[in-house]
Amino acid sequence: MKSFAKDYRNWIRLGIKVIILIVILWIIFGVLIGFKRVEGVSMSRRVEDGDLVLFSRTDKTYHPDDVVLFERDNKTYISSILALPGDLVTLDEVGRLYVNGALVSDTIVYDYEQGEKPTISFPFRVPENGYFLLNANLEDVDDSRSFGAIFESAMKGKIVSILRTRSI
Repeated sequence: MKSFAKDYRNWIRLGIKVIILIVILWIIFGVLIGFKRVEGVSMSRRVEDGDLVLFSRTDKTYHPDDVVLFERDNKTYISSILALPGDLVTLDEVGRLYVNGALVSDTIVYDYEQGEKPTISFPFRVPENGYFLLNANLEDVDDSRSFGAIFESAMKGKIVSILRTRSI
C-alpha cells in the first residue's frame, strides 16, 4: 500500500511540474514573444516569403527603420516604420519621399512618368499614436501609401530576429 501512495504522490508532483511548465511557455510565447511565418513579398530583400520571424509583443518603443507586424482587415502585414507620430511626410515632383524635410532615399515611390498617383493626400501629417509604414518592396503598396497611418493599437510587435526557413 505504501508503494501505491508513493507512486501517487510522484505522479501528482510530475503533473504539477508539467502544468507549471505549460504556464511558463504560454507566458513566454503567448504574452512576451511570438513567431510568425511571413506571407508575401512586401519586405523582399530584408524578409522573404516563407521566412519565420520572431517578434516582441511587449516592446512598444518604435523607431524609424524598425520592422513591425501589424494587423489590418483581419490580415497580418509586415512593414518598416518610416515616420513617427507628428512627423510630416511629403513627396517631391519626382515621386521621392521626405520626412520632416529630409530626403528618405533617392528611390522613387510613385513613378509619375508611368501615371502612378498617390492614394492618400500629401503632405501627410502622421497623427498621434500613428505611424507611417513603408515596404522594402515598393511595388507592394500594402503599407501607409494606401492605408494612411497605422495606429499603435494595430501593431502586433517589433521583429527581433529572422529565421530563414523557406528552403526547408
